Amino acid sequence: MISSTSGKALAFAIAAAAVIAACGGDDDGGGSGGGSGQKGGTIYILTQSEGITHLDPQRNYTGADLAFAGSTMQRTLTSYKYTAGEEGSQITADLATDTGTASEDAKTWQFTLRDGITYEDGSPITCADIAYGVSRSFAVDVITDGPTYAISYLDIPADENSDNGTVYPGPYTATPEQQAEFDKAVTCDGNTITFNLKVPVADFNYTVTLLSFSPVPKDKDTGETYTTAPVSSGPYKIESYEEGVALTLVRNENWDQDSDPIRKAWPDSIVYQFGLDPAVVDERMIADAGDDQFAVAADGIQPENLPTIFEDPRFENRRQDGFDPYVTYTNVNNTTINCYEVRLAMFLALDREALRTAGGGPYTGDFADGFIKPNLVPDYAPTKLPEGLNEDGTPNVEAAQAALDAAAETCPDVVEYVKNGIGFMHP
Repeated sequence: MISSTSGKALAFAIAAAAVIAACGGDDDGGGSGGGSGQKGGTIYILTQSEGITHLDPQRNYTGADLAFAGSTMQRTLTSYKYTAGEEGSQITADLATDTGTASEDAKTWQFTLRDGITYEDGSPITCADIAYGVSRSFAVDVITDGPTYAISYLDIPADENSDNGTVYPGPYTATPEQQAEFDKAVTCDGNTITFNLKVPVADFNYTVTLLSFSPVPKDKDTGETYTTAPVSSGPYKIESYEEGVALTLVRNENWDQDSDPIRKAWPDSIVYQFGLDPAVVDERMIADAGDDQFAVAADGIQPENLPTIFEDPRFENRRQDGFDPYVTYTNVNNTTINCYEVRLAMFLALDREALRTAGGGPYTGDFADGFIKPNLVPDYAPTKLPEGLNEDGTPNVEAAQAALDAAAETCPDVVEYVKNGIGFMHP
């Protein structure tokens, strides 16, 4: 592996948990924003994207969209804690009263729903609604793009000739016999839902943090078009949504803070503005005028503007610089370039600092030592890198030449292959 830079968050934004603390306002909700510990105002999210990929909880499977919908409109049985640091990788009860009870063999999991949980129309969220939401995942011809953990884990007989690999095609076309197979795998007893799995899953209570395990009221399900107007179980509901223009969320008056220990719902409304030119977003964020004082740049700042953001003290309380989940690396075709010494020479000769400078300088990230990011695991340990690799990211030409000289003895055909400029695979 040739590892280059590890990406850092480039967003000129306010951390989600503290988004209100940096803004002015009053307890009555007048104007945009809101003071620390206060409710009110409007938060604006600026993005070049044309819309949310999916708002249908069973189809939602991208990190940013899961985080947005999960913190505003859609709840599930358990959730990650809304807190910074290592504690944020732990789960807590959400719609359920606790984080679940597993059988000794971890093939059966039970969750009991809280009292007082409702949809945006005030109707109660039931165990049957959770089961129905999960069943939609199996209708892969209608509910596309979503995670398939329910299909993989639930104890439903296999059928290699079906679209999803099981005998259950989902709630839209199931026969009574097929529906009975699902109903044996997911059962309800009052407010308690039980998942019967085909294999042990020790962390199934983490799996149900995915919105594919969110409730959906059967009588409000519109199938493929549900993604444009899902029924809210969280503190906000959709007021309007025009793809390519904007999504506006307002308070769900039937959401009860007492039934939701996680979400604080500080602003009165959230406006997601789509289809914006990245340069325009930068200009608006840097100008910091009007409603843009209460805006977040969802896609990050362009490399050429990063020094302005990170060197000007005016933005000290509005910028964010932390590790994101990604590592950028050079992908080499190890089948054709199957000589370690050649790959080592390429690694040592790579000007990682030049790549980082082109991406925005030190704000782009730190030099990675592997595929795993330091913020992903609490017991992270750096990978041992080859001797001779310059820690400052500059190329070590002398060491690279020595590796290439060694390769000329052990694998001369590969050396010639590389010299002819072939054998690489694009990332």
